[in-house]
Amino acid sequence: MPKVQPLSAERAKHSLANRLGTRVDRLRQIATNLGIRPYRVFLVWEKYSGEERGVGDPIVVARHEILPTPKVSGIDSVARNPFGAGMLPVGSIRLDRVSTSMTRDELCGLMIPGRHEDHIPEPYSFYYEVIEDGRGDPCPLRDKYRLAATPMRQAGRVSWVVVLERESEDNQRNGSSRYGDGT
Repeated sequence: MPKVQPLSAERAKHSLANRLGTRVDRLRQIATNLGIRPYRVFLVWEKYSGEERGVGDPIVVARHEILPTPKVSGIDSVARNPFGAGMLPVGSIRLDRVSTSMTRDELCGLMIPGRHEDHIPEPYSFYYEVIEDGRGDPCPLRDKYRLAATPMRQAGRVSWVVVLERESEDNQRNGSSRYGDGT
């Protein structure tokens, strides 16, 4: 009988659950191919053309799609609250079945997937962009979200769970800033 002890970091990397990650991702791709994952999710890093954040025009430095497409739930709970200048989207959504091939630092915007930089230098902005996959409007809405909680590995599953909170400053449907020059 094996000795009762915690799983070391080295043994966790070689555990069955961790080794199954790529196979599970291929199975999750089936849901996308069947059309039951209608929302694409992107990690977006942005920098402004001015000297500091918010000054000048926003420039997308990196944009990385989360694949296989995660399950997005709670979009129907995002409300549109009236305020003095129009409607303000408020609420949160949940990304489930996010691939364990991604790291917590990538999901938090501290690293760009596929790049080996230690960190993202300031003054970058990071957000999630959720877009319908194109089966509806010819040019779908680009809804912006920010992390509402730290991404967590889901116990008993081979996936991450990410909770996002709606931001009010969406890009236009073509991806450009709604506000133009931020100076």
